[in-house]
Amino acid sequence: MSAKTPPPGRVLLEVKDLAQHFGGLKAVDQVNLKIHEGEIVSVIGPNGAGKTTFFNVLTGVYPGTRGEILFNGQELRGMSGHDIVAVGVARTFQNIRLFAHMTALENVMVGRHTRTVQFLLGPLLRTAAFKNEEKAVELMAKELLEFVGLKSLGNELAKNLPYGAQRKLEIARALASEPKLLILDEPTAGMNPTESHDLVALVRKVRERGVTVLLIEHQMRVVMDISDRVFVFDYGVKIAEGSPKEVVANARVIEAYLGKEGAS
Repeated sequence: MSAKTPPPGRVLLEVKDLAQHFGGLKAVDQVNLKIHEGEIVSVIGPNGAGKTTFFNVLTGVYPGTRGEILFNGQELRGMSGHDIVAVGVARTFQNIRLFAHMTALENVMVGRHTRTVQFLLGPLLRTAAFKNEEKAVELMAKELLEFVGLKSLGNELAKNLPYGAQRKLEIARALASEPKLLILDEPTAGMNPTESHDLVALVRKVRERGVTVLLIEHQMRVVMDISDRVFVFDYGVKIAEGSPKEVVANARVIEAYLGKEGAS
């Protein structure tokens, strides 16, 4: 762990014997892991290893077949995705899911919905409380756009933004819910080296903001650069964990990526 990495805090997320089966397919099975406050942790593994399925169980997309997901000591399994966001877990997706015909600013404002208190009557009657809350949400959204480097693009439609900017906008929208844990599914997918470098710098800034980060990443250069620890999945099972250097030297990890002949 580098000198710039803060010492790990208390356990924020603990997964115990987690599984997600689809009939006879064990997409995730027997997964146990812990993530501490202040860490940047990567999940890696060959295609089809169960990484995104694991994220989908964590965030309520899939219910899980068995196991526990303890976040701040609270069980997440059985909670809706909306409620999981409300307790402090936000995510982005492998395929960008922005509101294409809304502006960048509006996309971030939408991400604030779990923290607003004015619902039916306030917006309908345009009460003073609603107007004050809406103004505060807009100010927060502008601050987040500046934080991710999109200050000048707030009025642009999301669909018109460059690819790298859309990825950053997704992160800004996720941060609008004030998460304690930010889950990123392949944040550098499709990026050129410059965009990937900028994204790594942004993830570090997110950690400095007090947010723990868990990500799936295929670019090993990014994994080595950004991760405090790495979990390796293969066929739905966690086969290794450790520092980036420990993991890339692990014989079982090498075998998973290259096969037994390549590992010999």
